[in-house]
Amino acid sequence: MKRNFIREKAFDARNSRYKEVEWYEYSEEEQEAVRQSRKTRARASPPKIKKLNDSYSRKHFRWLLFNNFGRDDYHVTLTFDDKHLKKGISDCKREFANYIRRLKRLYQKQGLSLRYLYVIEGKNDGSRLHYHLIVNGGVSRDDIEQLWTCGKRTNCDRLQLDDDGTLTALANYLMKSQDTKKKCERSWNGSQNLKRPDITIDDNKVSRRAMRKVQDAARNDEVHAVMNCIYPKYKVIDFEIGRNPVTGRDYARFRMVRLE
Repeated sequence: MKRNFIREKAFDARNSRYKEVEWYEYSEEEQEAVRQSRKTRARASPPKIKKLNDSYSRKHFRWLLFNNFGRDDYHVTLTFDDKHLKKGISDCKREFANYIRRLKRLYQKQGLSLRYLYVIEGKNDGSRLHYHLIVNGGVSRDDIEQLWTCGKRTNCDRLQLDDDGTLTALANYLMKSQDTKKKCERSWNGSQNLKRPDITIDDNKVSRRAMRKVQDAARNDEVHAVMNCIYPKYKVIDFEIGRNPVTGRDYARFRMVRLE
């Protein structure tokens, strides 16, 4: 008889202290159907436009942000003046692409490779079109600002980490554009050289007893204490424990940072 068990799906930002873990019920029958071993490791794949899932899109953006950028990198805000806005969104996108090419040359002169994530805002909600751009450091912020010639205001600021050592507040702020995106549209994108995080699936690590223990702890406000025993090298900064309304199966999600 096929049995159910608890699967752990863990995302590790190899270049930061951040870790994200999901527990959910899975069955041996489902496992055999996809012929997957008890433990696998893979690179996180980006959300596909045709099968875009809003939750996964937000999550993947957060993963890439945490895995590639830190306190020594920059957040650039790029606005357009009226002259360029009147030409339409296609022309604005072309100007942004040209700016990225100029940035690449600037970084190459310093012997560096440009890494970037960007979010476009103002396409669907009626606000003024602008870009948010995250880039790696190593070059002058003044030079980055001076390369933009399409707007009156260009700000390049150093990234500020949250108290928990992550960029969660920035990720949430930048992902607000997802709320107004059209169907089958992604509001963000990034360079091809971004380092994708590792995703590990393990069907042996978490027992059903551990799941019940965490569920009981959620009712008694003791989740952090329980998780400290299960993941002693990490501190939980956020969690969600519930039941999938579609499958009726229990799940638990945790966001953690590795202890110093």
